[in-house]
Amino acid sequence: MREAIVHPTPELHTTIHEIPIPDPGLDEVVIKVIFAGSNPKDWTHLTTINKSLNSGDDIAGIVHSFGSKVQKTNEFKIGDRVAAFHPMMAPHGAFAEYAVAPQHTVLKIPDGISFEEAATIPLVTTTAAISLFRRQYLPAPWAPRLSTVPPIPLIIYGASSSLGTFAIKLAGASNIHPIIAISGGSSSHLHPLLDESKGDALVDYRNGVEKMKQQVKEKLNGLEAHHALDAISSKGTWIPLSQMLSPSTEKETTYLSVVSGANKYDEEELGKGVQIVYTYVGTVHSGAYLPGMPKQGNAQEVKSDPEFGYLLFRYLARMIADGRFSGHPFVIVDGGLDGVGKGLNLLKEGKARGNKFVFKIGQL
Repeated sequence: MREAIVHPTPELHTTIHEIPIPDPGLDEVVIKVIFAGSNPKDWTHLTTINKSLNSGDDIAGIVHSFGSKVQKTNEFKIGDRVAAFHPMMAPHGAFAEYAVAPQHTVLKIPDGISFEEAATIPLVTTTAAISLFRRQYLPAPWAPRLSTVPPIPLIIYGASSSLGTFAIKLAGASNIHPIIAISGGSSSHLHPLLDESKGDALVDYRNGVEKMKQQVKEKLNGLEAHHALDAISSKGTWIPLSQMLSPSTEKETTYLSVVSGANKYDEEELGKGVQIVYTYVGTVHSGAYLPGMPKQGNAQEVKSDPEFGYLLFRYLARMIADGRFSGHPFVIVDGGLDGVGKGLNLLKEGKARGNKFVFKIGQL
């Protein structure tokens, strides 16, 4: 089979080579890849550690084979349409004709969703879910808040990004409102996701930091905000976001989730009484942070992230099947495996503009 290896230097590029179709481990599923999705970490992680790798982690395709433990559960059969989250930095990633994922981060997709749309879902949805439901202890969609309880404001910076958008979808499914979505351009897809009757609102960051903070305060309409997600986590975006939150109290801790491990998050300007916690989505596979990562969550709780992933992927399959959840706007990059380098360079150049780049790898 063909596999694309991503090289971070001397400039970002890919090479194609031939390797055998992988054999599944006991608890693994081998998937014939129809579409692969892309994420910024597909090039940023490789650049940081100067390593070449098949770095794709978002898979959509059909089940080719599986291990003996998977067979015992009778959950998947050969030919099933699936989407999956491949363990980051591990062999047999999504940029290949066949890829591997552990059973607990594989979900069935119905005929009503295309492979290209399904390829936008796994990794980023998992990042949003861990941020909100594991690190901030908000209620998950399978146990949503009652409509009779007081509101829980949630501020999301970078709301038009795939991470911000999936966070909005998951929060809405959990009846978490009001959602204050901070975005710039390319945010037209957010309007159907926000419920104005529950106080949800869109704020444009392009008007400047002080105006943005003022508008968020107005949209909160007197409510205290103790939950926020910085879906960008770059160039200090978390600092003004932290200043929009109310300090922690004896009854309620204030959380701000960040998603880049490249920062220390220790600036003096940070809002007082705000607990910043880093989401490393790889904990859904490893159950642990890597040494040296900033602002880590409780190690004992993180151990059970793989179990949470199992529940999340099963419930995502249910929501996708009944129309309550969908993928992100996408652009298909021409060239299949040969187009991966082009797509990642476009991503590096900031040309996604609210879309996810996906690659058509195989045929049914």
